[in-house]
Amino acid sequence: MDWWEKTVEYYFIRKFISDEMILSPLDGEHERAGDALLSNHEKWIVIEFKKDSNSLASERRKYKNYSEAKKELSSSDDHHFLIYGQVDDGNFSLVGKTYFSNKNVSDVGEILYAGKGKESFIFYLERLVKHKSKVEESSGGSIGSYSFVAAVSNENKITRCMNLYEFGLDHGLNLEPSPEMKRVVENEYSGPSMGM
Repeated sequence: MDWWEKTVEYYFIRKFISDEMILSPLDGEHERAGDALLSNHEKWIVIEFKKDSNSLASERRKYKNYSEAKKELSSSDDHHFLIYGQVDDGNFSLVGKTYFSNKNVSDVGEILYAGKGKESFIFYLERLVKHKSKVEESSGGSIGSYSFVAAVSNENKITRCMNLYEFGLDHGLNLEPSPEMKRVVENEYSGPSMGM
């Protein structure tokens, strides 16, 4: 069976985001009113979708020094996940791990219970971004354009989703590493093992 990273993302969206959820934002006063109602009760998660377990190692290249990032953030990454696909007995399924601490997620649906409040989430993102390398820029020009950020309600339902760059814009944050930051290449080995 063949699949791609976008297959994993789409499968997650179809499984965990209801058809009733409006994916496009409202404008003007309606948006501000909705944000005020939701943001006090939401928790936030961030997901990196990968094709399979062999592609997890590619995450290391997103950091100036992956070991330093892991050392600083692994004790507070319980809301940051790697979600990827696998096939068991001919059936495609999603599996996951916490991003730095590599704790297995026994059921991907459990990640909806693991969010952080907005202030704690922003604090984590600011620390995460200082470790990021500009090397991971996408064609859209943003370091966070591939990270999936989701707001989760008290009922553990995804209420909003966006990429990390959009989250930063929405909350007045600069989630880009500073230009003087240089990437430190620790280990260019891109094989399947990264301790995940």
